Amino acid sequence: MKSNRQYSKDEKAVSPVIGVILMVAITVILAAVIAAFVFDMGGNLTPSPPSASVTASNNAASSVYDIKIVHSGGDLITGTEWKISVVDEGDVPIYVTSEAGDDFAVGSQICVNSTIKPNSISFNFETYDWTYAAADLGLVQGDKYDVKIVHIPSNSMVLNTVVEVR
Repeated sequence: MKSNRQYSKDEKAVSPVIGVILMVAITVILAAVIAAFVFDMGGNLTPSPPSASVTASNNAASSVYDIKIVHSGGDLITGTEWKISVVDEGDVPIYVTSEAGDDFAVGSQICVNSTIKPNSISFNFETYDWTYAAADLGLVQGDKYDVKIVHIPSNSMVLNTVVEVR
């Protein structure tokens, strides 16, 4: 069967031009992506959280009702970069922020003998002692408490647990 169309020999197709343009565009995009990785142009959007093993438990060795929080391994958590909350189970967390020099290092431990209430408690990070104004803030045998430590730059939980005081 013979086609009715007649093609002239001097007509040129458009596809080679489009092919070259696409190849150049793909090369430019690929070069930009590689450059972004090589020169780290994307940057680190959020700081990574510390890899620390922190536990909280009932402190059986104490004569008063308290909770022992222990940093047993991993990264140092630098002062001013962490905050702690110890409240009755189910209550909204109330945080006390660490200060410069209050590094939470491997082997450090915090013994908590009271909950945190607004304007009634302070925490001495040098001796890891709580000071509270009202006698009713002490921990009660048999009660459960939410214990949280947050790494501030990454806004990630280092510790989030519930401890029953016995």
